[in-house]
Parts: sequence; C-alpha cells; structure tokens
Amino acid sequence: MLWAIVNNNKEFAIPKLKGSCPMCEREVFSKCGNIKIWHWAHHKGESCEKWYEPDADWHLHWKTTFGKENSEIVIKNNDEKHLADIYTKTDVIIELQSNSLKHEEIEEKENFFGERMIWLINGADFKDHFTFFDFESYEQYYGWLDIGEQGIQNVSMNKDYSFDWKYFRSSWIGVKRPVFIDFKHHLFWVKKGMGNSNGIGRFISKEKFIKKYQGDYNTYLNFKSDFYKQE
Repeated sequence: MLWAIVNNNKEFAIPKLKGSCPMCEREVFSKCGNIKIWHWAHHKGESCEKWYEPDADWHLHWKTTFGKENSEIVIKNNDEKHLADIYTKTDVIIELQSNSLKHEEIEEKENFFGERMIWLINGADFKDHFTFFDFESYEQYYGWLDIGEQGIQNVSMNKDYSFDWKYFRSSWIGVKRPVFIDFKHHLFWVKKGMGNSNGIGRFISKEKFIKKYQGDYNTYLNFKSDFYKQE
C-alpha cells in the first residue's frame, strides 16, 4: 500500500510515520528501507486485502500517473470491499497485475469490479516469449517483429497483429475484461487469445491510453524511481 490516511489526508510513506489503512481503518506503519519502495504495512497478521500484491517500481509509476486521488480507492460491493489500484476520472477501474494469478482469482476480481474494469499487465518478465506477425490476411504473413530495448520499431497503431506466446499463462483463458500488456515502450491490447499460445491484438501508444483515461502523461514521462528508494 503506497498511501495511508494521516491527519485526514492521504499521504505517502516517510520514515517513522504512522497512519491508518483507508480500507479497514486499523493502524499501519511506514516501511522505508533502501531496497524496496517506501510503503505502508499492517502489523503482522492484520492485512485486510486478500488480493494484496507487493508494490514495485512499475506499480508506483502507473499509480502516480493517475495521481493519489485516483489510486488505491476503496470499492464497496454489498458487504465486501477491496482496493482498486486505479479508479480513473472516467469511472474506469484499472487493475495492475505483475505477479501470476490463478484463474479463480481473475474471475473473482472481474466479478467484483464489474464491467468498468480493465487489466494492465506488466509484460517485463515474458516479453521475450512473444513474437508478433504483421499480416494482411489470416493466411499471409510478413516477417516478424521482436521486442528489443527500444521497443518494436516502425510498429503501426492502426492495424491488428497476430502473436505467438511461448510459455503462455493459461490462467488467463476466458478473461472477460479488456487486457493491455505493458511492453515498456508500447501497450498491446489483446483482442483475442489471451492465455493461449497465439492470438490477435493491437499496439496502443501509452500517451493515447493515459490521456483517454485522464491520467497525466507528463508525470508518466518524468517519473524517477530512485526518489522512492527503488533498487
């Protein structure tokens, strides 16, 4: 958790500070070391979010892009409540996912957050397992596109690409909400085949994505992880 309530304000963790959890209202304390991102933690055994995923540089980058007023927002559904990673000004929930998820967990999140939810997945760990094909029809292929340090070169944002996914994550088969994979320089919207060995999708510019959901693109560009003690 990157923000907690301190004196009725939402505050980032700094050393030797205590606050309250926005969801359960119990006391949380700041953890400010030299390796992990500074964050808030419950006392042992008191964590209230069963969907907890440790925040890293990637999470912080996206959350700060949309601002603390639109990040880690408590969503209530009947008698259950959870923290949405990002709740945009356009009333869309963006769930950030870096670790692997079981199929049951994917279903739980989608059912809870509803149709106004989209997935944004960190592709850093499996970008080398994707190969993209530029095609004019389903039968004809033109070369292949590789994700390098500079991203995919000369990629078009106005047409679909097919992909092969080695070591694909089958838990995503049957996902109901839109999925965007963050490949560092571009997002890839998976239109068909998420969780399969092949499928179809389209590259989306990060600038277009961020502006569509009313985040701050300049904040995204100027983000510096070292300020937050990231290794």
